[in-house]
Amino acid sequence: MKHIHVCLISEQTIPNILGIFYFKPEEVLFITTEQMLKREKTEAIVNTLKRLGLNIPFFEIVVREDSIYDCHRKIAQWMEKHEEDNFTVNLTCGTKIMSIATYEIFKDYGSKMIYIPIPKNEFFEVYPLKKLSEPQPLPLRLGVIEYLTAYSLRVINEAKLNRYKEESEKRKALTNWIVTNYNSIEGLLSEFYKVLQKSRNVSSFDLTIEFPISNELQRDFLKAVGFNISGRTISKRLSRSEIRYLTGGWLEEYVFNSLNSIKGRGIDDVVMNVEIENIQGNKNEFDVMFTKDNALYFVECKSLSPEDEITKSSLYKIGALQKEFGLRVQSFFVTTSPHIIKDGQIRQSVRARAEQFKTEIIKPDEIVNFETIIRKKLKIMEE
Repeated sequence: MKHIHVCLISEQTIPNILGIFYFKPEEVLFITTEQMLKREKTEAIVNTLKRLGLNIPFFEIVVREDSIYDCHRKIAQWMEKHEEDNFTVNLTCGTKIMSIATYEIFKDYGSKMIYIPIPKNEFFEVYPLKKLSEPQPLPLRLGVIEYLTAYSLRVINEAKLNRYKEESEKRKALTNWIVTNYNSIEGLLSEFYKVLQKSRNVSSFDLTIEFPISNELQRDFLKAVGFNISGRTISKRLSRSEIRYLTGGWLEEYVFNSLNSIKGRGIDDVVMNVEIENIQGNKNEFDVMFTKDNALYFVECKSLSPEDEITKSSLYKIGALQKEFGLRVQSFFVTTSPHIIKDGQIRQSVRARAEQFKTEIIKPDEIVNFETIIRKKLKIMEE
């Protein structure tokens, strides 16, 4: 006699992952459809569970999602070989027809059946019937890579993510200094962006430019980064990491460090510079992603980009990923660019685009308070 956990497959994969991880059955039965087979939803669930340390044998039944007769017939046929087993059933996903058929069959076996109200991390026992069914907490919290895996997205550069984290932590003091003194060094950073933006992916770059240092903070910054200064001439052999840092990576690292400082105290996981690929082979890179309570958030950062890149490339990238995931993906757009501001307010065209993609804009004068803003938006209490 085995414990088999039954799942109905649909676009949402997280509820099934939470249920399987909670019950830790000996085997799993996935009831799916042809459409979900093409989208590799079962594989996404199984691969996520493997990342979580669960390698559970599974069965798969393919039904017509609009035919209660087909659902009944195929489930009942499978059950003929498993009548002596014990079952728990997650009714959260699938179509209504699939849920009705599954409920009717497993009710006859006295099976425990649950429902997870998305997006809550808890379940209700809907059968056997009880007068009062108190919600039971689901303790699992997915990290970023587990979440992406659950939606059939592959992280291409997973091996590099820890190095990005280490580099960000080493530069944390300098990054905080840049944010605090940004107005005084903006001209210098703008010059770096103009000269280096097309060389962000080269392994190294010998930079020599003429720049009129106008204040001591600019000089302090150049010394901190390791530049040679001779009159108006500044020079340095830059690594790829340094090139990316000087062309906007400092802003990404500031956002990452702010979120990483509350990891485990409100934020479950955070990574930066994530390169992902979907099952169609389309690839994209995202600045910062983090998870909280099994919801995914991401932050797009732009420092000194032109206005058309702000309103088109960045916000459309946010929209593309939201379409990939669905409504639970929430986003923030952090920028130092003055192009988004008019008369002290966010430009209407930019605001409209952000609202279209359900994106919160962090204005240039708000960046220094990014952690406080995130805490307030996500209702994370100060310790």
